[in-house]
Amino acid sequence: MYGIFINAIKEYAIQNEGFEIWHQVCIAAGLEDDFFINSEFYPDPILENILKGLLHFSGKTTADLYYHIGYWWALHSVPKLYLGKLEKGVPAYRQFLLDFPLFINRLSLIYEKLNLTHFRSVNYSQDAIDFFHTPYRLKEPLFSVGVLQGFAALFAIPEAAFSLQQLEAVDESFHFRIVFL
Repeated sequence: MYGIFINAIKEYAIQNEGFEIWHQVCIAAGLEDDFFINSEFYPDPILENILKGLLHFSGKTTADLYYHIGYWWALHSVPKLYLGKLEKGVPAYRQFLLDFPLFINRLSLIYEKLNLTHFRSVNYSQDAIDFFHTPYRLKEPLFSVGVLQGFAALFAIPEAAFSLQQLEAVDESFHFRIVFL
């Protein structure tokens, strides 16, 4: 797991759970230092131990924690990494969802060992997009829901303007349909 993703979870924890919780998580995870270089690859157990500690000290369920991490990541990390203009509104959100897999592909060119996740978007109809997410570590559908709802908030899309439906999984991918109302 790259430091960029561990740093995103660290930022989430400090801003949403507090520095004291983050400090306790670091101790429980056996981290001597909580400084991660974004472009450095770290062994997966580091992330796993951080998540175990966050679950324990935050008091959240796995699904709830993963939802909040996904939502926060979409709102705070993606704008730092995405080079496109983030205009507000349904047309921009719709195009972003269709282009998002290309964004992940660009990241994989920068971070050679990127194996966090796989996204695929399909233009289902004029009013709907099918979005597939195959997570690498955070294998909880509510993480994906958090990401998609976080993207909607990023583009200032009111909840009344779209519906998010979770459909039957395809292979190992969570399958969602975003319908624009």
